[in-house]
Amino acid sequence: MGRLSQGQMIAAVGGIALLVAMFLPWTGASGPSVPGVNDSLNLWKVPGSTLDIYLLITGVVALLPALMAVTDSAEEFSFVSAATLLLGAVAVILVISWLTFDFPDGAERKIGAFTGLGAAIVIAVGGFRAMQEEVIGEI
Repeated sequence: MGRLSQGQMIAAVGGIALLVAMFLPWTGASGPSVPGVNDSLNLWKVPGSTLDIYLLITGVVALLPALMAVTDSAEEFSFVSAATLLLGAVAVILVISWLTFDFPDGAERKIGAFTGLGAAIVIAVGGFRAMQEEVIGEI
């Protein structure tokens, strides 16, 4: 079995956190709610958003370097750390733009949106760190 680098561990933790955050409430109704009615929606139920598919792919790709290091196939796919960095950075941009521009009218931002943003940042940092470790390992 291979050894996980610090960057791979960081990206994997971010990937798990992102996948969990997708099931937390991202939006909710503002103002008084009707008793017995759940106003909070997770990312899967937000209407008109394809952000869920992109973040699912990002979370899975963030887990790949760690899984490949454990199975000793990390050398075969050295581009995965770069892909993790790229997808994580784009996820940060997409979540920020969704929270700023595409957010549903009249809704409140819930904890899942901020947890997802934090997890995307962690994925990007982990991908960057893993890329640095790969370069240092080649020297």
